[in-house]
Amino acid sequence: MGHYNTIMQQLLNLIPRYHFEKLANDYYGNRYVKRFTSWNQFAVMLYTQASGKDSLRDIQNALSVQMHKLYHLGLKSVCRSTLADANQKRDYRIYEGIFYRLLEKCRDVTPKHKFRFNNPLYSIDATVIDLCLSMFDWAKFRKTKGAIKLHYQYDHSGQIPVLLKITPAKVHEITVARSSFALIPDSIYCFDKGYIDFEWFNTITVNRVC
Repeated sequence: MGHYNTIMQQLLNLIPRYHFEKLANDYYGNRYVKRFTSWNQFAVMLYTQASGKDSLRDIQNALSVQMHKLYHLGLKSVCRSTLADANQKRDYRIYEGIFYRLLEKCRDVTPKHKFRFNNPLYSIDATVIDLCLSMFDWAKFRKTKGAIKLHYQYDHSGQIPVLLKITPAKVHEITVARSSFALIPDSIYCFDKGYIDFEWFNTITVNRVC
């Protein structure tokens, strides 16, 4: 069978496979699994994001069309029920761990800009993403409106986000800042008035953060 050096294969080559498999073992991602491994699931979800698929049926149909190329990705046919079960049951920390591993690699290669402070500079903010309530009934925001809120911490030295957290839209910014954002000593943080909380400001001061 001829070899296809597909774009998908090139994307997967960027993922440190050893570290991925270690994370899968640490969090029992392949426990009792005979065929659809954590790596297979990751490959399918990467394809889903890259190609803009928006439903399990769409994913299954698109993969079936490319059946003759799946062999080179270590995949066979993928049923939507199998993918749904994997997405529901597998530990999210496998993919969270690989994200932070890739973040380390990105920091080493991101372009540096001439404008810089003597201390690391981060921005903290959040944005509301509107969703159709009739399609995403779990994302209820107001009576007739659905939404989620994306909280993020942005590293200006590498121009990349170092933390992303999705919550229901009603969750306040400061709630996530207090519980999820790591305060790195001797760093500078920029944020708007949505983060005014004097108890949190005291925590910032104690941790020697500007």
